[in-house]
Amino acid sequence: MDTQRLTLREVAEIVGGSVEGDASFVAESIAPLDEAGPENLTFADARHLVGLAESKAGAALVEADGAADFAGRPIIRVASVQQAIYQLLCRLARQDDLPAPGICPTATVAPDAKLGRDAAIGPGAVVGAGAAIGDRTALCANAAVAAGCVVGEDCVLAEGAVIRGRSVIGNRVRIGPNSVIGYDGFGFQTVDGVHRRFPHIGNVVIEDDVEIGACSCVDRAKFGSTRLCRGVKVDNLVQVAHNCLVGAGSILAGQVGLSGSVKLGRYCVLAGQVGVRDNLTIGDGAQVAAQAGVMQDLPAGDKYAGTPARPATEMIRMWHSLAKLPDLLKHVRELESRLAALESSKTENH
Repeated sequence: MDTQRLTLREVAEIVGGSVEGDASFVAESIAPLDEAGPENLTFADARHLVGLAESKAGAALVEADGAADFAGRPIIRVASVQQAIYQLLCRLARQDDLPAPGICPTATVAPDAKLGRDAAIGPGAVVGAGAAIGDRTALCANAAVAAGCVVGEDCVLAEGAVIRGRSVIGNRVRIGPNSVIGYDGFGFQTVDGVHRRFPHIGNVVIEDDVEIGACSCVDRAKFGSTRLCRGVKVDNLVQVAHNCLVGAGSILAGQVGLSGSVKLGRYCVLAGQVGVRDNLTIGDGAQVAAQAGVMQDLPAGDKYAGTPARPATEMIRMWHSLAKLPDLLKHVRELESRLAALESSKTENH
């Protein structure tokens, strides 16, 4: 099971579950229902129990209060399948392949840069003049921290990640491969028919415990700071424009785009490909469904969908109505035809 084989008894101890059947069964790895073989442990929450009987897996994790037909094969009952998988993966996951503490001979570190205790500067990495790297922080191959930037303790900058524009990164921050923090925002002033780049003199501030995926961008502010607050989680291929504020604990899924000066509240969730127009405010706890286009401020605590984004319940009613539109048009044409016939008959009778 990745780095080790476990019996069902051992798995149950890790996830706080109870075994029904052969507790000595040895699971080689975890696999989804449709891919698992006789040597695998699979999993099925209430939504997927119907596929359990057909799975070829040797054992399964299931909900404690759910029926389970698994053709006599052993199961582990748990309070939450999702939580159990999380606990199991935390136990089994291999450590990150990070550079060893110290400076790789191929790295470039400015003489006045400050490196914390056990900082690791990997192959081809660059640390610019006056930059500061915290204790136990790792810069993987070809990562770059430009002049004057600050990176806190226990951070990981994956391969090719770039920190620039006097950005300030907190503690326990993870930034994925080829993500760019602190490049200029997309701003131009048109002078005599020529688009001239708008200077940006602000920075980016990323607070503690933020995670950013691969190939995402957080632009520096025109002035002041673009800020990602504590605990924000950002997926791959996300764009956060200049002067945005992303509140604590918020989640931005893949291909989300925030235009300039958007203010996102605490614990908001923006699903994949959500786009937000500039200078809008989205309240605390708001949830926006995938591919929605946010064109006006959204109050706190509700769910939104569609383009332009509306309350999800309203949008769902509109979608259902839209599905009936062809039949409705057919009825309208029939009524128009009947009305025309009646009017023609009325005219002839006169």
